[in-house]
Order: sequence, then C-alpha cells, then structure tokens
Amino acid sequence: MIANHIEQPIVDLAEKLPKYCNYYKHLLVEELVLEADFRQLHYGKCAVIGRLCAIPDHFKLENVTVPHLPSDCKLPTGAVSVLLLNFNYDAAGDTSLAHGNYCVVRGEVVLCNVEQPNSELLTIRGLYEHLLLLGDDNKGRYAFLEAIQRTHKPALNVWHAGRIDLAEELLQSRLEVRVLCHS
Repeated sequence: MIANHIEQPIVDLAEKLPKYCNYYKHLLVEELVLEADFRQLHYGKCAVIGRLCAIPDHFKLENVTVPHLPSDCKLPTGAVSVLLLNFNYDAAGDTSLAHGNYCVVRGEVVLCNVEQPNSELLTIRGLYEHLLLLGDDNKGRYAFLEAIQRTHKPALNVWHAGRIDLAEELLQSRLEVRVLCHS
C-alpha cells in the first residue's frame, strides 16, 4: 500500500560532485604537483605560470620561485614540474615561445595515467563519480584512491600558452591578490 510506504528523501548525487570552474583560476605548479589528495585538486579552467621545459618526447611546465615567500616555503625554479598534454609550439599561439621561456599556460587540470600514457584522462569530477559509484564501501574507496595515487599524476590539458616576462613578479602579485581576496 502506498500509505505504508515511507518516502525516502531524493538525494541528487550531482550536488556532491565538484562544480566546474568557468574562469581561469590562477594556480601554482606546486599546488598541482604537491597535492597529496587528488580530490583537492582544482576542477575546471586554470592559468599556470611556469618555465617551459621541452623533453624529447614531451613538455613540462616547471615551477618558478616566488621571491617574497619565507625561505622554508619556497622552492627553487625548476624543482617540480607538471606534464603538459596536447602542447606543441604551433598550437601555443606564440611564435616566440621556446624551451626555457617563462609562460602562462591556460587549460584544465586532469589526472594522467603514467603507467599507461595513452589511456583516457581522468578529470577531478570523474574521480568523484567513481568514488560515488563505490557508495559506502570505504575499503573499496580507499583502495581506488591508493591505486590512482600510484598510477596517475596531475597534468595540464593545454588550450593555450603564451610567453611572459617578469614571471616571478607576476606570481608574487597574483599571490598577494589571492591573500587580499581571502582576508
């Protein structure tokens, strides 16, 4: 009987998923590479400043030292790097961009399987969707996250890149604006 049926609240799983960021959030290379929990990575558009590093079979974006950070908080330029996917000089839109140049890369953060490089990319939303499918299976969720940590690394799916000057000063200014906005 319908009268004896207890209505269960409707839970929209989409509410638990991260929302796509439609503006280019300014991120540091360090924020992508050093994040231990991939669930905390940015989901959506981003702009990242770094130094372009061309390796024979791929491109990376190296971190740039932020000059006014305390010495125990800053890394030297090139200490960490993030893989650039779908990057080539022709698509960069800047004919003067070359190995070793400072640049701003615009695109999207994804997780790249480093053990199977040609496999499908995983977005942060995709990570959450898989976790939601596992439901309340905490062991399964933990095992999945552990496996992803072993096999995947954050990468930038590049849409545009352009050469910049005064990268350290620009990074410093962007961090100061971020602090002001969160105060």
